[in-house]
Amino acid sequence: MKYSYYPGCSLHTTAKEFDMSTKVVMTELGIELKELHDWSCCGGSVAAGVSHDVGMAMAARNVALAQKENLDLLASCSGCYNKSARALKALDTEAEKERITAILSEMGISVSDCNIRVRNVVDVLANDLDISPHIKKPLTGLKVACYYGCLLTRPADITGWDSPVFPMSMDKLAQACGAEVVDFRSKTKCCGGPILVSKQEVAFELTKKLLDEAKSLGADCIVLACPLCSTNLELRQPDIEKNYNVSYNLPILYITEIIGLALGIKPGKLGLNKHIVSPKTVLNKLGF
Repeated sequence: MKYSYYPGCSLHTTAKEFDMSTKVVMTELGIELKELHDWSCCGGSVAAGVSHDVGMAMAARNVALAQKENLDLLASCSGCYNKSARALKALDTEAEKERITAILSEMGISVSDCNIRVRNVVDVLANDLDISPHIKKPLTGLKVACYYGCLLTRPADITGWDSPVFPMSMDKLAQACGAEVVDFRSKTKCCGGPILVSKQEVAFELTKKLLDEAKSLGADCIVLACPLCSTNLELRQPDIEKNYNVSYNLPILYITEIIGLALGIKPGKLGLNKHIVSPKTVLNKLGF
């Protein structure tokens, strides 16, 4: 099985551990990732705020490059995945396609008729593979809270591979790894990522609620698949602790990292040494 791999901006900068763990886990499971040549920023939510068509064209550019490779496009970042999936659908809508292709032509990019899909790493791991036979070091005793955020499984007409209201893909993957999954009711609540700069206090309040619930459930860590959510929950965790006079020290890990640990991959190869909030409590509990 082979995919055209789109890491996106975050996985080459602030979320290198997500990139590292995605690559090593997929290789261990027999999946070949071919990094998309000459990929560019998908525009995230910022570009669309300036121009819907330009924002779509930025994401569609990567889709068009994957079409030329005749390979399904795989993205780990939930934001990059969501935007790319939206762009693919837009290219299937005549009115939008005409406007987008006009912008792409100015970039020197043409859209082919090659029918590809845009996939997320969680979708592939949960729905195309059975990781159970590959587990070498079960995560016995580890309690995890799986957090999906706003973009991974919503909206249903863009994603469609898990429930947009109460998704379970990461829960099932964590359970397959031997971990205990807590009943995290806020798994799809917004962390405030998009408003972190403009309305920091509101963002902090939203993030605090997630940390509070995970902590109250006795979770050893929060597991996710979004670099922006990780920024709020991990990078801003010390700020929230100081602002509210609370203490969490709660590791925030990518789903590929805990799968990698269960596959017996060394923590360093998964990028676990790159976290702001140390995952030592998790590693110690698992005997690493």
